[in-house]
Amino acid sequence: MLSPARHRTDREAGVSLIEILVGISIMAIVAFAVTLTLRPGDGALAREADRLGVRLNQAAAEAIATGQPIGLVIEANGQRYGFYRYVDRRWWPLRDHPTLEGHDLGSPVRLSATQALFQSGQAGVDREMAPTPVIWFDPAGLTEPFSLRLDADGDWLELAWTTGGRLERRGEART
Repeated sequence: MLSPARHRTDREAGVSLIEILVGISIMAIVAFAVTLTLRPGDGALAREADRLGVRLNQAAAEAIATGQPIGLVIEANGQRYGFYRYVDRRWWPLRDHPTLEGHDLGSPVRLSATQALFQSGQAGVDREMAPTPVIWFDPAGLTEPFSLRLDADGDWLELAWTTGGRLERRGEART
């Protein structure tokens, strides 16, 4: 007659408490590393500053590539901006370039020119008839330094174009 099989208890069968604690510790370290990579200023203001920075660099490259000045026009009291090309002694909106088409900023975010050739909202300029860019990129790559400021709920970020053609981000957003 066969006897019932006895279950062997082996020390290597299963997972020990120490192995579980080591696994949890590794997951905690990875989770901590992920939280360190998240920037606290990644709110609407920081996203708009990043988007504008990319578009400014693209506009500078487009001016050099086409041989025509590309300008930034701030509209709707700083809640919208668009890029324009200077052709036939007039500024024309860039509608054929998806990256440089007009862009509406989010509700609390406003854009203004703090250091530019022309200040946004300059008196005596009819922006509907002939929009005048606050800054423009020279086709030879010799763009004058300028600063643009994004404001939202008391926070601000500034994008400054340096003499060397580099874009620097200044200021900090709390949210």
